[in-house]
Amino acid sequence: MTNSRFLSRLAPAGLVLLCLPLLSQVAAARPNPGGLGGPASGVGVRPGAGAGRAGVGYGGVGGPYSGAGVRPGAGWGAPGVGLTRAPGAAYGAAVYHPAWNAGGYWAARPWSYGWYGATPVAWAAAAGVASTAAITAAVNASVATSSAVIVVPGTPYQLNYASVVGLPNNRVSFTYINTGLALTASGDCLLGRVDGLAATGIRAQLLDAACTVAYGPGV
Repeated sequence: MTNSRFLSRLAPAGLVLLCLPLLSQVAAARPNPGGLGGPASGVGVRPGAGAGRAGVGYGGVGGPYSGAGVRPGAGWGAPGVGLTRAPGAAYGAAVYHPAWNAGGYWAARPWSYGWYGATPVAWAAAAGVASTAAITAAVNASVATSSAVIVVPGTPYQLNYASVVGLPNNRVSFTYINTGLALTASGDCLLGRVDGLAATGIRAQLLDAACTVAYGPGV
């Protein structure tokens, strides 16, 4: 029997069986196409092209890939935005502050203090000014009545003790009332000068009161 007759009798089922080894060899020579997005998928879905790519995806709120999302530090509670401490903030404002009760005025002055009146200052001794204790008592009495002024001993002046501000180089600024008129002045507590002039008479009493309030021991 010729080969052609033999093959015709085997077809089609026999032909398939004969071709199976050949097909398996071809399949083994050709790599598996891989899954969707696999290394051999060709023009299929590529890694990184979908939603969630670094820098482009959704990310979490405030996360490293969130882009324009909520950023740290943009919320409430920034450091240093609290309230200024009292009563230091009220010094020089010319108004009474409740925290000055029970000696609070003297305890929290926001500048150096305590030197004035501890030893006699030449100009004050020569002018015969009121004692440090008398000025201190007058301030404490005014604080107790929620008042911001004291009467300067031996003068027609009222010193607004709440307006007194200690300045560098032993200087002071303050407001006082004379016949109903509020006036401002500055002085040198060490040299005994008011607005550049030597403090004498009732002006010396006024300066002494202001210097006691600013730099006195408060006792």
